[in-house]
Amino acid sequence: MAEDPGRFQRLSKQECWQRLEAGTIGRVAWEAADGPEVLPVTYAVRDGLIAFRTSAYGPLAELRTPRPVAFEIDELDVHGRRGWSVTARGLSRAATRADELVELWAHQEPEPWAAGSRTLFILIVPHTVAGRSVSAPRDGAGSVNEQRGGAG
Repeated sequence: MAEDPGRFQRLSKQECWQRLEAGTIGRVAWEAADGPEVLPVTYAVRDGLIAFRTSAYGPLAELRTPRPVAFEIDELDVHGRRGWSVTARGLSRAATRADELVELWAHQEPEPWAAGSRTLFILIVPHTVAGRSVSAPRDGAGSVNEQRGGAG
């Protein structure tokens, strides 16, 4: 089946996990004490969990206490007007079990970009994973202005 340009296409669950497993940078979103927060993190996928390291004293340390979170990765080609995104929703928690910590430290991943001590592993336990891709029409047909009857 040919791709329908200018449309969103749902990614399969398998495609979403493949992209999550291949990625290294994402954004985690949660409701912080002073309102919605979204921060970038380096991450790795281990046994169906999304893991990242942070400081025990920074804003991401809030996620050591289980709370609802969303995690998103994407790839965008602005010039080609196409891209995709994958979002995982679930609960955060600190990695505290010895077996989890041994496994996480053994891989030395994810390696944080930020300086300083980053010894707190936060895990996201996804309950849903979904994604989609989009591509704009190649010839500009179907642009917002054309659909509204405006000038192009």
